[in-house]
Amino acid sequence: MSLEINTLIKERRYVSDDGCDYCATFIDNWNAAARARSGACYQPPVKPPVVCSPKTETGAVVKIGNRNVYGRKVITGVYQLHHSGRSAVQIAHMLKMPVYRVEHLLKRGTSVRREIFRQVSTQPLPTEAEIMRCLAAESKA
Repeated sequence: MSLEINTLIKERRYVSDDGCDYCATFIDNWNAAARARSGACYQPPVKPPVVCSPKTETGAVVKIGNRNVYGRKVITGVYQLHHSGRSAVQIAHMLKMPVYRVEHLLKRGTSVRREIFRQVSTQPLPTEAEIMRCLAAESKA
């Protein structure tokens, strides 16, 4: 798999923020090896202080999961998310699907998948919240 600079620029990463400041934890981890080498007494790891309230994503809860066959709506949603700049790993994380299944769907190996991809690429792209709302209807209970 070759990486191009354009794929790195378009990629948006999933970020979860728990509201803690981890600077003191990182510095303590660096110094832990030195303390061990010098034979100093054990010090428990530093807990990160809470700086702000945790940030959580809002929106529809989507759990597609591992299935034998994925319907047209799920495939359309996967292609729309991929077309909006999400990578296969991010899509799998968002939809709670195995990564290999998402990669398999993105190959467009059948005529139905090619037709769905053609439709997605020619129509205007909906927002990510709308895509997730449509996929929430297909979620497993």
